[in-house]
Amino acid sequence: MNTLVKSLASLLAGVLAFAVVGVAVTELLAPYVWPSAMLGLPAGLVAGTVAVPLTYLGLTVLNERRETGRATARTRRRLRTLAGATAGFLVVGGLAMGVLWTQAVGLAAAMLFVGFPAGLLGAAVAGYLAFRRSPVDHRPPESAV
Repeated sequence: MNTLVKSLASLLAGVLAFAVVGVAVTELLAPYVWPSAMLGLPAGLVAGTVAVPLTYLGLTVLNERRETGRATARTRRRLRTLAGATAGFLVVGGLAMGVLWTQAVGLAAAMLFVGFPAGLLGAAVAGYLAFRRSPVDHRPPESAV
C-alpha cells in the first residue's frame, strides 16, 4: 500500500472520528451544559487528531506484516510513542480538568483552559519518555529490525 493511499485513509478516519465524537459529545451533554458544542468540538478535535496517526501507523503495521511477517522497529517505536502521548494527554489533561472542576469552575472552562493545555504538556512528556524507553535504544544498530 503506498503512502498516498495510507494518507488519504488516515485523513478520512480523522474526519470521521472528529464528526462522530464531536456530535456524540455535543448531543450527550446538551441537556446539562450550554453550549455543549464548546465541549463537543474540542473532544472531536482530539479524537480526530489521534485517529490520523493511529490509522496511518496501523495501516503501516498491516502492510509490513503482510510483506515481512512483522513490523519494523521504527514502526513499533512510533506506535509506542503515539500510545504514550495519547495516554499522557488523557491522564494529565483529565486529572487537571477534574481538579479544577471540583472548584467553583464550570466543566467547559476546566476542559478548555486547564485540561487541554495540561494534556498537551503531558502528551509531550509521555511521548518523549515512551520514545526514549524503546528497547531499540538498547540494541546495536545492526539488530534494530
